[in-house]
Amino acid sequence: MIGRGGGRGMQRKDAGEEWPNLVDVVLSWSLKDVMNEGLFKDKVKKIPSTFSHLKSYLEWFTSPLLEELRAEMSSSLESLSTMPSVRISWIEEKKGKYEICVASDSQAAKSCNQPECYAPSVGDIMILSDVKPGHISDITRNGRPYRVAFVTEGGDEDDDSPTSKYVIISSGIIDAANEKCQDGKIKPLFAAYLLNIVTYIRIWRCLDYEVFRRNRGLIQEMVHYPPVPDIRQERTEDAASFDSMDIWTKLSTMDLNNSQNDAVLNCISKIHRNSSSFSLIWGPPGTGKTKTISVLLWLMREMKHGTLACAPTNLAIKQVASRFLRLIKERSFDTSCLGDVLLIGNKQRMCVDGDLKEIYLHDRVRKLLGCFAPMTGWRHLLSSLSDLFQNGYSQYLQYLQDQKEGDKPSFFSYIRKRFTIIYTYLRRCFKELLFHVPKSSILEVNYNNILSILEMLGDFNSMFQRRYIGDEVKEVFMYNNGEPDSRNSSVITLGKARLKCLEQLNTLLSCLKLPLTSSKRVIRDFCTENASIIFCTVSSSSKVITNKKLELLVIDEAAQLKECETLIPLRLRTLKHAVLIGDECQLPATVKSKVCTDALFGRSLFERLSSLGHRKHLLNVQYRMHPSISIFPNTSFYDGKISDAPIVMQNGHQKMYLPGSMFGPYSFVNIGDGTEEFDELGHSRRNLVEVVVIEEILCSLQRGMFSLFTNYLVMSITFQFF
Repeated sequence: MIGRGGGRGMQRKDAGEEWPNLVDVVLSWSLKDVMNEGLFKDKVKKIPSTFSHLKSYLEWFTSPLLEELRAEMSSSLESLSTMPSVRISWIEEKKGKYEICVASDSQAAKSCNQPECYAPSVGDIMILSDVKPGHISDITRNGRPYRVAFVTEGGDEDDDSPTSKYVIISSGIIDAANEKCQDGKIKPLFAAYLLNIVTYIRIWRCLDYEVFRRNRGLIQEMVHYPPVPDIRQERTEDAASFDSMDIWTKLSTMDLNNSQNDAVLNCISKIHRNSSSFSLIWGPPGTGKTKTISVLLWLMREMKHGTLACAPTNLAIKQVASRFLRLIKERSFDTSCLGDVLLIGNKQRMCVDGDLKEIYLHDRVRKLLGCFAPMTGWRHLLSSLSDLFQNGYSQYLQYLQDQKEGDKPSFFSYIRKRFTIIYTYLRRCFKELLFHVPKSSILEVNYNNILSILEMLGDFNSMFQRRYIGDEVKEVFMYNNGEPDSRNSSVITLGKARLKCLEQLNTLLSCLKLPLTSSKRVIRDFCTENASIIFCTVSSSSKVITNKKLELLVIDEAAQLKECETLIPLRLRTLKHAVLIGDECQLPATVKSKVCTDALFGRSLFERLSSLGHRKHLLNVQYRMHPSISIFPNTSFYDGKISDAPIVMQNGHQKMYLPGSMFGPYSFVNIGDGTEEFDELGHSRRNLVEVVVIEEILCSLQRGMFSLFTNYLVMSITFQFF
């Protein structure tokens, strides 16, 4: 089923020609190439700290990125037995690509012989083979045919329903689909997952010189650091260049310490300069990085500065977004609209729950889908209610004419039922719009008109439901600011209210400009383009490239990113400033290849700028560790610059559930009988004796805490009894 023809050649272009496609490059590698540790060894050079120009800067990362990708693929191949796989039900060639269908869950579980089977995703690299591989030798033995494939399509990220069909491109020709063996049975075909290269693709695109040559603001500042000294700028660096009393007043209520205040104010003052800039906030463990970031983002929203907040992982960005959302609800005067705040991420990996669903793009699209629908959404509801107020009686007569059989309701019953239905849907629709669409997209005047019409319709509904007007309801819908035939005050009041509502409805119909679409993709793009505070991973920031509002970039845990990864958000042309928050004394980015490690490929932009003397604003008060623990990192890594907050110096901060020094702030336990051994793959070390000891310590703590809780419960019951 899988041909033995050669793979694609690497179509690497010379300077000035089209930038090569990374997928084509990867599919040109044989498995022998992937396992060859020396494939790029001669091309990877140590990355310098300063660069002559942008083009050479980007070129320094090209070969290391390819080598790191090769090393990660090699690692996956070595661990092939642990990688998920799935049986392909059928495969069909379509215009140089292949459409495949994978087995259903039950079929997959049976064919894979494992509980968790492979569900492909766009960006996956997989191995296609006629055997379910348990080792790389199962694929390469005796010239057995295989193909390396890349998933280009499969499932819509806005679609909640699972899919089994995917489109792939292959490293070579896959012979006739559903080929049969001599016994008449269809030859099996398996897909084994290796890794997802979406992030690599996004970085690779950023290494194209043409991407950045027209966007030199922040990039120029980054590449040519340190800049030529500007005496005037140096003199004003520490000056209080930002003198807004409003910001000072808001900041004073945030309970920040002096170092946190200084870091936030410095960032704000730089934003109000005309030149592009980078700010570094140095945040050792427990010094309140997330709190500082959330306050900065809150102030940016108050000042109406578009901001992109990123972090290396889904977990990290969710933590920042959660703290920011909590701050909004605690401090902001108006929390009825969060349409300008957006959290973006893959719904399978991000696992959003709780309050974060209020700002999560996937949930927001689902909420707005009905509101924007052409046949049932906001415009249809406004038109229907306007038409009902304008032509309610003629609609009723037409209804009677169309009603051939059955009871014929009175005009009062008909009109009240129709109004209640439309009003209920309209109120629900506008509630979603006001919360999930930015005010800037609705416009302030329309926003106020919506609030006004909802209040007016609510009053009209109350009067309509509670006051009996019976047959005189016809006069309400025939009333036209003249003298009514009825002297019933309720009729006159309702008639005037109807006209006011009609006028406001028609105003909104002519002035409100919002999408009319049933496309989730269009709604997703609308939300992304109009948000002014966006949270996402650094990799996912490529999805906000069309947003024209974002001028500030904030990256949390910036020291855990490879420098080339930060290029993904820096592609945004509207960015003028960047704030990097991190700590180069903590663990850096993970690098698989030793060649890349030696070339400083894992070095972060934060670390490089810091090494060149870029000013860092140190958060110098830690709120997490007991002083007996913090003294070691403080003296060893931070030159004694970190102070212990009063909260960690109190006696209550040292909890001891069991007696003995082992259960104090820290302890060292010598396991003399333990021996290290490698796991089944020969990669990771383990010490099973240490595992047993740790398990016993945890069980002792569990028993101690249970005993403490029981004693506390008995004391509480005794106290209440007496």
